[in-house]
Amino acid sequence: MICISSWWLSARTHLRKRVLIADDSEAIRKVVRWMMEQQPDMEVCAATENGIQTVETALALRPDVLILDLKMPGLSGIEVAGILKQSLPATKTVLFTLYGDSISKSTASILGTNVIPKIDGLDALLREVRTLLRPKPEVVEAALSAARSSKLDVRRLETLTETLGTPLTHCGRDLKYRWANFHYADWLQKPLEKIIGCSILDVLGKSAFDTLNGYFDQALSGDDVAYEEEAEFDIIGRRRVTAAYKSTSSKDGQADGWLACVHDVTAEAAHHKN
Repeated sequence: MICISSWWLSARTHLRKRVLIADDSEAIRKVVRWMMEQQPDMEVCAATENGIQTVETALALRPDVLILDLKMPGLSGIEVAGILKQSLPATKTVLFTLYGDSISKSTASILGTNVIPKIDGLDALLREVRTLLRPKPEVVEAALSAARSSKLDVRRLETLTETLGTPLTHCGRDLKYRWANFHYADWLQKPLEKIIGCSILDVLGKSAFDTLNGYFDQALSGDDVAYEEEAEFDIIGRRRVTAAYKSTSSKDGQADGWLACVHDVTAEAAHHKN
């Protein structure tokens, strides 16, 4: 059996983290973008130059990481972090600023953000971003434990997946969704009530189900699965996805389903072709 940390690492190799850069200096935006785009597991989803634009863009794109300048037109980095803390709890925030000394540790802690002085350089910023993105093993273990429970602990799973900031589903041997989070529902453009308790065939559509069914069988045989595949989905159409499945088991040790994280890489694949 593959250990949890190995499975999660496998999943993360297929999930490029989305970074939003906010700074009123064009030079800083360009150099931070360049650094992030050198990382094979990261992509820059947007770069903004003022606080109001940053809030609107972050709410629309829901990035995994938000790199904020402190002093920007419209709203400061601290104001932006405060506004987004409740709306985007899964987004990690870093203040990358020349004025780090002016931000108290208590203020940073309340906002849930870390401060990296610009004089420390890009390497320090990248180390901080990677630290923030690293999933805590105990959180992953707790999510799997909640999914394995004979009585699915939905509330606990929802809390944990917000901490992980990752779209997840849990499917059973009957090929029905036992649970899914809102990231997954947003992607499929379907309300959660039309996913949870429904068959995978009905949710994904016959074409996508037929394409992916072999991977479901692998998970139900007890194997951990990672793949990249193109399929025709109901409503959202043709998509290229990467996914990782972790088999779950009942009390008698028999595989009874799988926990899955899925990432749509259609746009990335098209960009590389061009």
